[in-house]
Amino acid sequence: MNLFSGGCFQRERAGRAPILATMLRPLLLRVSTCLLVTALAITAGAASSRDRRFSSARHGVGIEAPPGWTLSQHTGYPNILVVLLHPDGSRVSIAAEPTQTKEARALVEQSRRGLEAQHLTITRQGPGPRGGALVEAQASNRDDLLRQLYLVRPVGDDARQAVVITLVTKRDHLPTGVAGFDWVVAHLELEVPTGRAQESAGDGGRRD
Repeated sequence: MNLFSGGCFQRERAGRAPILATMLRPLLLRVSTCLLVTALAITAGAASSRDRRFSSARHGVGIEAPPGWTLSQHTGYPNILVVLLHPDGSRVSIAAEPTQTKEARALVEQSRRGLEAQHLTITRQGPGPRGGALVEAQASNRDDLLRQLYLVRPVGDDARQAVVITLVTKRDHLPTGVAGFDWVVAHLELEVPTGRAQESAGDGGRRD
């Protein structure tokens, strides 16, 4: 699934999946049938560790799970750094990737066809918090809802990083999902990465 063409993720042509391709597969492909089961399974593992905080010095990204949510650092996808989970099945993921794109709305345009391929219709698109671009979408044949905040930030030496926060939830659980999403947006810590800015994300799910 190709969610970007050219621009920030040209390395995809060399066989490397782009940030949203790896993010949307686990979050959307089977969300209608196994979202709740998967969330509860990962929640159990995360809760047993009693660790509600994620921090990656390499990527310069940190977050603490909002009240009532748990945190999983074992995402299985290199570009997805962490997933926050609610018992009702709502999920918020944080993904990061080096980018050549200069602004967040360009990332949105590059992801549009990928969202449409997942039978998602964009219902809202515009400026978002923290200088980003906000996208909302809904499934055409399910009650799944998607909200994403796209951020592009400088990380030194003319390098930039794309950070994408994604909420996937059911229509009946939208208030809880949006509250968790808003918490993550407000409490997301962004520092200068200690790793090379143009280095591929390789510690996905691992805390530095």
